[in-house]
Order: sequence, then C-alpha cells, then structure tokens
Amino acid sequence: MNAPPPLFEQVTRLDRLEAAWERVRENQGGAGGDGVGLVEFEVDLPTRLVRLQLCMRAGTYRPGPVRRVDIPKDDGDTRLLCIPSVVDRVAQTAVAMVLTPLLDGEMADASFAYRPGRSVQMAVERVAAHRRAGYGWVVDGDIERFFDRVPHERLLARLERSVEDRQVLDLVALWLDAIGMAGGMPGLGLPQGSPLSPLLANLYLDDIDDQIQGRGVRLVRFADDFLLMCREEAAAAKAQARMARLLADHGLRLHPEKTRVVPFEQGFRFLGHLFVRSLVVREVADEDAALPPADAARILATHAAIAPADAPDLSGTDEGGDRAPTLRVLYITEPGRRLDIRNEAFTVTEPGPGADRVEVIAIPPQRLDRVELSPDTDASAAALRHALAHGVAVDFVNGWGDAIGHLAPAVGTARAGLHMAQARLALDPLARLDLARRLVDGRLRNQRALLSRLNRRRKDAAVVDAGAAITRAIRKLPIAADVPALMGMEGAATAAYWPALGKCLEKGWSFSRRRRQPPPDPVNLILSFLSGLLYRDITALCARAGLHPGFGSLHSARDNSPALASDLVEEFRAPLVEGLAVYLFNNRILDRAMFSRRDGACHLSPDGRKAVIRAWEGWLDRPVLAPDGRRVLWRRLIAQQISAYAAHARGDSVYTPYRMDY
Repeated sequence: MNAPPPLFEQVTRLDRLEAAWERVRENQGGAGGDGVGLVEFEVDLPTRLVRLQLCMRAGTYRPGPVRRVDIPKDDGDTRLLCIPSVVDRVAQTAVAMVLTPLLDGEMADASFAYRPGRSVQMAVERVAAHRRAGYGWVVDGDIERFFDRVPHERLLARLERSVEDRQVLDLVALWLDAIGMAGGMPGLGLPQGSPLSPLLANLYLDDIDDQIQGRGVRLVRFADDFLLMCREEAAAAKAQARMARLLADHGLRLHPEKTRVVPFEQGFRFLGHLFVRSLVVREVADEDAALPPADAARILATHAAIAPADAPDLSGTDEGGDRAPTLRVLYITEPGRRLDIRNEAFTVTEPGPGADRVEVIAIPPQRLDRVELSPDTDASAAALRHALAHGVAVDFVNGWGDAIGHLAPAVGTARAGLHMAQARLALDPLARLDLARRLVDGRLRNQRALLSRLNRRRKDAAVVDAGAAITRAIRKLPIAADVPALMGMEGAATAAYWPALGKCLEKGWSFSRRRRQPPPDPVNLILSFLSGLLYRDITALCARAGLHPGFGSLHSARDNSPALASDLVEEFRAPLVEGLAVYLFNNRILDRAMFSRRDGACHLSPDGRKAVIRAWEGWLDRPVLAPDGRRVLWRRLIAQQISAYAAHARGDSVYTPYRMDY
C-alpha cells in the first residue's frame, strides 16, 4: 500500500486550495488588513491560488496584515478579533482541512466545540446524561481570556507531538507570530477570526481534558466553557482546585467571577441553556422578556433538548430572524406526566407528594402547534378539548414511534376550492402521473446523494454500485406509463438502496433490508421512529396550509390513509430520516443499552426515545439551501414545499422537489 503524501504536499495541492477557497467563501467574512474582500479576491481567483501555491512551496509565503476589530462583550469588556486577509484564510483553511482528520481522533470525548459531527446539542445531552447518572454537583467553569493567553511555544510543542511535518509546523508558527505581534502580546494568543484557531484551541486543552476526566469527575467542554460534574459537593470543590492547577501549568487560569460550584437543584446556565433539577431548557427569547417572571420561567423552551424539558420551541425564527412557519412541538416523554390546563394555558404535570400533582411547565396555546404523548403519559379531557378549541393537534405515539391516535379539528370547508383542485389532480391520469414522477425523482435523487455523501471516505464498491442502480432507475422514470409502474421502479431502486445504506453503518451496527411491522432490529426501529416524526410534522403543516390529507398523487386516496403526507415525505426521507439514523448510530448517540427485544420485536427505552427526539429537533434546527436559493431551516423548507404542492394542484406553478446536493 502506498504511503500518503506528506502533509505539506497535501496542504499545497491546488485542488486543496480551491476547496479551501470554497469554504472561506461560504463562511463569508470581511477583508483582512490588506483591504481585499471576497469579491475582489474571486475576480482573479485562479491566478491568486496558483501564486499562493507557488509561494508556499518555494518557502517565500508570509502572512499579510490582519484587521483588528474590538467586539463589545456583555460585561462591558471587549473581545479583540484579528481577521486575517482572505489569502491567509485560504491557506489556514487548507491546513485545517488536512490536520483535522489527523488530530480530531486524538481528542477527548468530552470536547464538543468546533469538531466534525459534534454540536451544542450533543454537549447538552451529555450533561443531561451525567445528571441522570447521579452527577448532581457542577463546577461551572470559564477560562479567563483563553484565546488571548494561549502560549505559542507550549502550543507548538503540543502540535509537534502529533505532526512531524516541519513545513506545516513552520506555517503555523508564522501565523502565530503574526497574530502575537498584531495583538500586542508576542508569544501569546490565538486569533478569533482564524480558520485554524478552533482546532489549535482544542488541541491545546486536550491534555487538560485527559488529566481532569475520571476519578469521580465527568467533564463536558465546549471551547473555553466547561463543566466538571461530580456526585458530591466536596468532590466538586476538589475538582475545581485541580482544574485551577492544571490550567496554571499551561499558562492559563480560571475566571474568578465566572467559575463556581453549584448543585443542579439551584440551576446554572451552559451553552445558552438553563439546567435546573431534571429540566434542560433553552434561555427565553427576547420576545418573552415582557412576560411575568413566573410565566417566563415556565415558558423557557428549546429544540436542542426538548424532551427532558417537555417544552416546545418558542423562537419560531429562521436564521434571518423573521417569523418562520415552523412547528412548535411539545413532546411529553416522562412516564407519569400529563397534559393539563390551568386558566388558559396548557400545563405539564407530574406526580407529587401524596395525591398532588406538580406543575413542570406552562405554555399558552398560541405558542403551541402540536403535542406528542409518549407511552405511559396522558392528557386530561379538558386539555384535549382545549387543544381542539385552539387548533393544536395531539398525537398518541407508541414505543416504536408510530401514531396510534391523532386528535385534530375536523377538516372544514374554508379551503374547499383547494380540496377540489387536489381531487381534480388525483383524478386526471396524466396530471397525476406527472406529479408522481416528480416525487419519485426527488426520492431517488436524494437516496443517491445520501449514499454518495456517506461513502466519500469509505469508497465501498457495493455502495457505488447501488448509486449506479439508482441512477439507472432515475433514467427510466420518463418511460413509466402509469403510477404503478413508477412505484415499481422506485421499489427496484430502493431494493439496492437499503443494503447500501447498511454498509455505511459503523460501530458494529448492521442492517440489510427495511422491515416495518414490527421492527425486528434497532436500525429498522429508528428508521420507523424517525419516519413517524416526519409524517406527523408534515401532516400538521399540511393542515396549516389547508390541504386535504387524503388526496395524493403518487399514493392513491384510500379510507383512513394520509396519502398527501405519504407523497410529501418522499423527498425528505433520505436527508431527514435515513441520514439522521446513520448519524445517530455512527456517533454513538444511541447505544445498545437503549434497545431490548421481546415478543419478537425490538423496543426502544424511554432514554432512547428522548435521545432520538432531541436529535430530531436538533437536526431540523439547521439551515438548508431551498430550491429558491435561500438558506432556511428545515421546517420552513418543508412548509415551502407544501405550499408549492398546493400551488401545483391549483395550476399556479409546477412542483419542483427538494434535492440534496449531489
């Protein structure tokens, strides 16, 4: 087997620099100290990249001037950003792209910031898991001016332990020297604005991560914010003192005003979330600031950690800040909890002392679109009537994630014209075939795109062959004479897709074919669970758009069958169901202890259901490129596609399915 090329050669390949440029352009950002912005840089892009490559390989490359920007902080202080020039950001990104796969595998599992496949949501879930395991005392810590005080010599010495390529090390040293001089502290600091700084920051703290973790201490770190979790207050105090010594050994120190020992019962904030007792909730949005304090405390909500808090998302905004047509879903997952009402608000209660019930959270009906009741949870009759009166759908879900009941207001006549248009479309063979073909095309293209993404590093020949089989099926779609023929083509492509998806699973998980009723193994169970979540979200959004749930094109109208939702889930299955399922297994978010087998079927534990729901909400809470070219959150994209479906039924426009980049 041929050895990989030296790291410096990998960094300075022209295709690497081109990929680095694409990443810099996607991240936007202003000009550095040379005044050259992204637009100006792109005008002469090929020449600039070739010149950069030649200078780096000749050893004549030198960093350009940085632009200093002082950013005000909440405490009245400022944070200095040193923004490199665009050409330096390209070079640094190329180094980061090469070093990240090499260094990330060395880093502690307790570190979550700036790492591929990791997120705030995962850090929040780790904290909740440690709490459930009995770690109820926390050192809520912060490293004082961390990015300003990282010592360059010690950082480079740590880097040399993992990277032997002297040319790459010299490049990093050049950038550190330039930043130290620009910040007025030679030999110190990582630039907040450099593409390489996040990787170097995690690397520098990795030794501390290894030394503090264990011996009754559980660490969760996100950049320079961290928690040390212990079972007893005395152990937490000792962990804080030990952390202070470790940081001092590395030229750093704890922030005296932002580090404290606190029990979960008192509560603390971490990564924009409030942790108190068994609840994990995102900080209240600005629009809630005018609420009475007691109500505001109850209305705190999150997408990222929605299940333990039994709370919906209240922000309703996409990344642009306007009101987004997303769903605000309340998941009631803890056994014994019940949906009730108090005055005009929905409440979630749980058993308390004696026969009393304790209120966990209260939510105005105007802030809620849908409620999911997991097994062993309940809703009072008054709460169900309240939901009907306010148009809030209620879904009763079994342990496999299947809806066993759906409560929603009756389909009215206000949108009778739209319902007639749907019916005409379903009854016109040619029009129905055209739309059904579009839906199948979207499904198959997204299957192929997902396999391509998952197989980029694996290079599994069987996955490549499955992609080719799907391509052949896509080419045959125009000759399908009717909808059954289309569904046969989809079935043939899917027969190749499922085993290939199983090839992309890691950590010992296996899967070869789709089996639904009942799911016999963990992978089939999670696919069904996530499919149920997607179906119910789409059903609720279709109701909001005024569409009739029973009229479909690819799927025929039948009694008690949501043909419309079955149509609209097609293009979203690969990115939202199958892609997330693979992510959950490959990143150890789900473990084997969460699954059990009885009565010939696989079952998911309550902790497993919570983990899937949290992951689902976090997965949807990401921006995606819509067919109209705008970046929106996933639920807004689904709502846009539902509106486009309605417009197609009315004859106002032609439906275009969402397609993943391929």
